[in-house]
Amino acid sequence: MGLFSNLFGGGAKKVEEVNDANAQALKQFFKEKLPSEFTNSAKYTISITRGDKGYEARINMDMGADGSSYDGFAKENFEELADWESERVFDLLPEPPVTVIVIFDMDFGKAKVTMNRGRLLAK
Repeated sequence: MGLFSNLFGGGAKKVEEVNDANAQALKQFFKEKLPSEFTNSAKYTISITRGDKGYEARINMDMGADGSSYDGFAKENFEELADWESERVFDLLPEPPVTVIVIFDMDFGKAKVTMNRGRLLAK
């Protein structure tokens, strides 16, 4: 099985989390720039990886941490809501210490949506 995987490119290379000085600077940047209701939530996590395209930050955000309730939302509306909310949060993040791709894993309680907001350019 492994032979065929290697021959036909099926074995996707796993990107591991990094903890170098740039990753630490990015974690501090997000902690300072994101709204505190998100960063102080027990569900807040951030993973910094480095791949072919540079650094990538994957941020888990508890969207109910600010007291918002999404009980009235239909499942099909969460994608649009996540797009709007992630754009609002992304705009709070000018000039990180290192160029980084930002991905938000947005937890709305009954729905989870991943939004890749793209690249933030360093100062």
